[in-house]
Amino acid sequence: MLNEMGSEAPQSALRAIFSRTFVAISLINMLGMIGYYAIFVVCTRYLMDGFSASASTAGLATGIVVIGCLVGRFFTGSIIRDVGYRRVLGIGVFFFFLMNVAYFFSHEIWQIFSVRFISGVAMGVIGTATGTYVATIVPRQFHGRGISYFSMSTALALCFGPFIGIALIGSLGYDGIFSIATGLSAVSLLLMWFVIDVTPPKDQKREKKTLSLDDFIDKRLVPFSIFVGIVCLTWGNVQALLADYAKTYDVVAAASSFFLLYAGASLLTRPITGKFYDAHGPVVLILSTLVLMIVGLLLLASHAGSWVVLLAGAIMGLGFGNFQSLSQVSGISLVPRERFAQATSTIFIFFDLGVGMAPYLSGFLVQPVGYAGIFAINAAVVALTIPLYWIVWKKRPQKPNVGHEALTANQIKNEEN
Repeated sequence: MLNEMGSEAPQSALRAIFSRTFVAISLINMLGMIGYYAIFVVCTRYLMDGFSASASTAGLATGIVVIGCLVGRFFTGSIIRDVGYRRVLGIGVFFFFLMNVAYFFSHEIWQIFSVRFISGVAMGVIGTATGTYVATIVPRQFHGRGISYFSMSTALALCFGPFIGIALIGSLGYDGIFSIATGLSAVSLLLMWFVIDVTPPKDQKREKKTLSLDDFIDKRLVPFSIFVGIVCLTWGNVQALLADYAKTYDVVAAASSFFLLYAGASLLTRPITGKFYDAHGPVVLILSTLVLMIVGLLLLASHAGSWVVLLAGAIMGLGFGNFQSLSQVSGISLVPRERFAQATSTIFIFFDLGVGMAPYLSGFLVQPVGYAGIFAINAAVVALTIPLYWIVWKKRPQKPNVGHEALTANQIKNEEN
């Protein structure tokens, strides 16, 4: 029975969303990203301490993982269609495990570069495969809630990954961090046992044998994905510059709790925003997250003290924390089911581009305007994306045909049994 929100009963929605496979792939995504972020935050210092690398070389080795992610995401959309969801996800998890082990046997800087790049490719495959899996197995009428619940795994990883790296590096050392990442990826391999294999839907329009750009990305989503990438530029600056910002303005203790508050606010509100999305669509929600991001960035730009940093963390969790999941579900809503893999790849490619380019671009601004000035500029950039989003959404592609629905709850149960 429909309730006043126009959706099915909450128990019915939860049963349809939380299948065994949904839980398994959410855990795989979370554990992989925890290891990814734990190594990410210590990698630059690891190369400087262990290999006497310059700051620029160490930074390049740290950032090359983002390039690997882009490569992995680009090719995954096409490979999934031909190879299958479970096999592609398993390959990504296996190679990520191997690369975590490889840190212990890498004694030359070129070997670290290779490990970082392949780790990024594997993580790009895992992220795209899990995101596509969720969009496929969750019924379309519950996409908002389903993807919001799934994206909690990313929010938790963003919280616990950097915490593990920063808090435990003093007591465990670099090998200890690598061991934790290896152990988490080993658990992910075991979780593959609980993932059912879902046959990718065939693209009726694809009858030719030759590959084209359309096999890897969905060109219809490029305008929307550019908008997402611009917003992610601003968040990338928060990730990259917060530690130096904290030292500059003497708010180190508050900055250490910034991401905890970010994750808490994001986790508490994602189920609510997901339900609202299913009932009313994305426009009001996405515009609200952009406004909240502007407020959070302006608070950081004010450098008014520790409590302002903590408040900014919570507000950014309400803003970008929800934007992350809303942008994904909004994007896949514009394509039929057989294009979910390419749609997911397209969105995340621009997502990673935005986050990855942010530290490089902001490097030109630190000297003339300072960290507070960068956040003020970022607030203005987000403000400019509001009319951009309105234009892009008005010109979005037509909704997919009704026949291209996600799997129903009964289909999922039948395949799992």
